[in-house]
Amino acid sequence: MANFRRFIIYLLRWQLSTPILWLVIRKLGAGIGATIIANLIGGAIFFWVDRFIFTSYAIEVWQFKDKGKCDNCGKEESLWRLVKAPNYDKSNTSPVFLCMECSKIKTDELRAKGVKIRGKSK
Repeated sequence: MANFRRFIIYLLRWQLSTPILWLVIRKLGAGIGATIIANLIGGAIFFWVDRFIFTSYAIEVWQFKDKGKCDNCGKEESLWRLVKAPNYDKSNTSPVFLCMECSKIKTDELRAKGVKIRGKSK
C-alpha cells in the first residue's frame, strides 16, 4: 500500500509540469485534457525508470569534492567517496573522502571482498 501511495504522489508531482506542457501542446492543437492524459502516461512509465535510477544498487553512487583534505593521508586535492554499489551501502554512515590514490587502494580492497565496482583494479 505504501508503494501505491508513493506512486500516486509521484503522479501528482508529475502533473505539476502540466501547465508548461499544455502551453507547448496548445500551440500544436491539443487541449488540456490530452495534456493531462499524456502526463499521466509519462508519469506511469518514468516512475519505474526513476525508481530504478535513484534506488538501484546496480548503479554506483559517488560523491565528489573539488578540493579538500584526504581523510586517510591528509593530501589536499580532489576527493572521492563511494556511497553505493552492488553489495555496498554507506549512505547512512559518516562520510570518508579519499584522494585518488587512497580511493584506488580502498576500491581494490572492496573488490577483493566481492564488491563490484567499475573501473580497473591493480
